[in-house]
Amino acid sequence: MFDLTPARRKDAGNQLHALSRGQIKDALLAPAHTRLLKAADAIPRWTLVTRLGGRHLDLDAGAMAQMSKAQREEFDVRVRAGAAQGFQYLYETYPLYDKWHGGVLADEAPVFAELFGVLNSADFLDPMREVLDAPEISFADAQLTRYRAGHFLTTHDDGVAGKNRVAAFVLTLSEGWQKDWGGALAFQAIDGRVIDRFVPRGNTLSLFKVPQPHEVTPVAADVTAHRVSVTGWLRTGKDPGPQAGR
Repeated sequence: MFDLTPARRKDAGNQLHALSRGQIKDALLAPAHTRLLKAADAIPRWTLVTRLGGRHLDLDAGAMAQMSKAQREEFDVRVRAGAAQGFQYLYETYPLYDKWHGGVLADEAPVFAELFGVLNSADFLDPMREVLDAPEISFADAQLTRYRAGHFLTTHDDGVAGKNRVAAFVLTLSEGWQKDWGGALAFQAIDGRVIDRFVPRGNTLSLFKVPQPHEVTPVAADVTAHRVSVTGWLRTGKDPGPQAGR
């Protein structure tokens, strides 16, 4: 499914050694990329995630799309207020890790069940251990994410106690994304300055070591395309099971 040749691994390893982040272009074999893009369009139900009142919320994305304009404007005001006060996010997700452990991924999204199995096989984990110089990596968690107009993820560093995250990965599936649409993975210095930016490119695997301050910049309000990616972390220790992947 992946095309992680020695030359690609060496180049990515050099990037990660120098900057603690890097990318592998054309990471998937072309037929696999095509299959995953098609499968993403067929996901049965997306969840809209955000924080309100200091709590994480999982909302039915389909139901939210049916809200009146006034209701949605009120919701968006509350979400933006949360962003002004601290860590905030708004995007859609399909939780591959939880679905896998719940035993329903193969029925709901068989192509992504195949991908999740590969992400946790030696065919993927061994190259990741090599490029990250992290032989202790033992498993990967993952979710399918979709950023649409107005969606964003504010600055954070992924360093959560007990999660044992060595590195984060973003496997971008969507094609044709434009630089001025937003939705970029922006890396920041301690003082908040943006020091690097990965614009979404189809069939590109982005990797960065944890902790590292970063954000997903807001998708412009007039964008009709979707930024679709498989995101997750490469972790150490024993896989703790469902609801522990976030």
